[in-house]
Amino acid sequence: VRQIVRGGGKVTHILKIKVSRHVSAEIADRIQTAIYNHIANVSIKNIVNGKPITVTWTPAEAAYPTYYHCNSVCFNDVGVHQHTKVLLRQLVDRLDADFDYGFSNGTLGFALLVSKPLGRKVNLMYNDIRLLP
Repeated sequence: VRQIVRGGGKVTHILKIKVSRHVSAEIADRIQTAIYNHIANVSIKNIVNGKPITVTWTPAEAAYPTYYHCNSVCFNDVGVHQHTKVLLRQLVDRLDADFDYGFSNGTLGFALLVSKPLGRKVNLMYNDIRLLP
């Protein structure tokens, strides 16, 4: 994500996939790969508060599908967060049978964490400020 921003690209939101800690690394990888297969570079349209919102999550690295980013300048933070809540429910419904209904019975779990990228920090020193006479 940092490289995209430094290269002049726009990133409005970051999505992190967090799999519950009590599963094996193999199961965690399977869950992350299944989520990747459903959301990576796919325009996902959900209805949020009666309005259609489309978000496309782009993986940061294909080899490690844990972080994604999007450029949803048309929608505010609340819209993207609500869209992600709907997406979470959809993913659980779609993946539950593939994982022996572990999400329904509480033996498996994952979270979708949405955050905003930090802006660049600029340090100003007293000498940088020209005072008017």
